[in-house]
Amino acid sequence: MGKNSNRSLIVITWDGVSKPLEYVLQDTQRNFDLLIFDHSAKASSDLIKHLSPEHFVSTRTENKGQVFYEVYKYLYPNNEERYEYIGVIDDDIYTSYSDLNKLLFIGKINHLDIFQPSITHDSYFDHRQFTHKTGYQIKKENWVEIMFPVYREELYKAAGKYFNETITGQGIDVYMMPVLQVIHQMTNTAVVHAIQIKHCRPVQSGDRTYSDGKSNFDNINHIRSRAIELIEANKALFDQDFMNRIIAVRYYRGISIFKKLKRVKGMLKNIYKEIVDLSYR
Repeated sequence: MGKNSNRSLIVITWDGVSKPLEYVLQDTQRNFDLLIFDHSAKASSDLIKHLSPEHFVSTRTENKGQVFYEVYKYLYPNNEERYEYIGVIDDDIYTSYSDLNKLLFIGKINHLDIFQPSITHDSYFDHRQFTHKTGYQIKKENWVEIMFPVYREELYKAAGKYFNETITGQGIDVYMMPVLQVIHQMTNTAVVHAIQIKHCRPVQSGDRTYSDGKSNFDNINHIRSRAIELIEANKALFDQDFMNRIIAVRYYRGISIFKKLKRVKGMLKNIYKEIVDLSYR
């Protein structure tokens, strides 16, 4: 299969037991290829035939990083190019075919390299900056999270060998992808607020110890060290601003009072904006 620049791929995970695509409303024709990923390795493809996916992968995985890696191995045995964008969705994301079509359309017309939809305020989430903001079609961000990222294929392929180094996949989103974006000159990143999705189940990856004996935070810190290795090998491409925005930011349980105080200025600006907006209604 050669690359079709007008086609993208959406990967949706499935536990092999519940109803496949349980949270996805199939309300229109898909304008993207569909890969259903059975992470139990136990389900028959007969159970998803009615959904007519272009691809079906059934492999036992523990968490998202391994899903990304298995998809990478499946798609690129010969390193060929196949799609414009590749998005990977958790199986507890409430969305629809029409919203996915529109999400990819907005990404394309805005020449985005990495993006995600916004998250409803009644979702389970870890990162408040990605919750829905009224009045925006898209809003630029430094990175997007691993729950529902959409990557240009070139970036997905570039990250392929690192996916298998983080069981949770976390660390890829906040450190590795921003570094690869600079190297590949694909730095247009945004949240698409024109589309909202709901994360329907509690976030569970942060409080577990995985089969390799590592925690989620161990995974994140390992990928950060790998990202720093890439920066060291490409020093001329990275400035201090990048280091401050991406590499210097650490992710851990809780937020220090110093980081909270730094948010006050932004909070006051947002409050002022809301007051002004309300005065025109």
